Amino acid sequence: MPESNAAMIKIIAPAFLLAMLPACAANLPPPPEAPPEHTWSFTTETVAPHVSVLHQTGFHAQPRGNVEVIEQSNGVVLIDSGGSPAGAEDVISFVHGATRKPVTAIVVTHWHGDHSLGVARLKQEWPDVRVISTPGTRDMLASSDTDRFMPGDNAEANARLQLNTANVAAAFAQRSQRPEFSATERAGYAQAAAELQNYAHEMERARRFVPTETFGDHLTLPDGATPVELMFLGRANTEGDAVAWLPRQRVLITGDTVVSPIPFGFDSYPAEWLSVLQRMRDYHYAVLLPGHGMPMRDKTYLDRVIAAVTAARTQAATLAADSTVTQENVGQHVDFTALRTQFVGDDPWLTRWFNAYWSTPMAWSALREARHVPIVQGG
Repeated sequence: MPESNAAMIKIIAPAFLLAMLPACAANLPPPPEAPPEHTWSFTTETVAPHVSVLHQTGFHAQPRGNVEVIEQSNGVVLIDSGGSPAGAEDVISFVHGATRKPVTAIVVTHWHGDHSLGVARLKQEWPDVRVISTPGTRDMLASSDTDRFMPGDNAEANARLQLNTANVAAAFAQRSQRPEFSATERAGYAQAAAELQNYAHEMERARRFVPTETFGDHLTLPDGATPVELMFLGRANTEGDAVAWLPRQRVLITGDTVVSPIPFGFDSYPAEWLSVLQRMRDYHYAVLLPGHGMPMRDKTYLDRVIAAVTAARTQAATLAADSTVTQENVGQHVDFTALRTQFVGDDPWLTRWFNAYWSTPMAWSALREARHVPIVQGG
């Protein structure tokens, strides 16, 4: 399997990109069985009165999106879903352990499977729950085009997803044995292989669920103690990113508009994203809860993402007229070295993923924007 950054992009998470990997690793040995204790499960943290977050610690090649649990007077609001049936079970267990109140609303911040694929299981647990998103997120989850990225009702597409996931897991397992990689990289590949093996099992019973309610720019879920304001501030990481603001607790919930430790740059909208980030910065939040990663209590990381988006747009503008710069080589024409150090230090494993998650895909998004080429989700 090629070692270039372009090749790496085809075998990375989020899971929707696994569908883009050709079935080229069918003869690789199977990955090891996932360990019995899944170190990629959620950690729970109460960040304000009536507000908890389920998040993963550390970096995960196949992540689960954060889930916020907001207790209101007559029920519970969830922001995102756990990312899989197994992730949803973790959410269900936490809610039942915290309160006897039902979940009354699930807000899907965006269409990526690691945030949306727990909804079907949650809907089984609480059949009357409202499932809410922006129209852009609803339309993407309803589209048959999304069969390429996550399980739906197309059995043939689901089988391809399983094959692609198995191929990536096998490739990662093989890389975990290669002596030219550092010990940190080999351990990272072994962990990633186990996570993907586990993910394949989870996807056997996963099915995406199309939100049944949408909002335009704003929707309030009222409550005397914990009102939730849902907002669409503009296209950012996806076409339909929803943001939640809890004014009483001063908690801002961003979805994948902010992701730690490495932001995602795929098929994003850099100019609008920058505007959304700057609007977020105007909120006097006590806690910012990103789509992945730990709670944040200042604006340091938010400013880092703002700088990264700005750098991508600035460099892409200088390349727009050069027809020799393409999706395949754009990563060779941009320099995020200084920013990369701020995000991941000198860690060789995280450096690989910074290049795969951010440098090349974000440069390509910014270049398309500079060339006035439409950006299509999953394109």
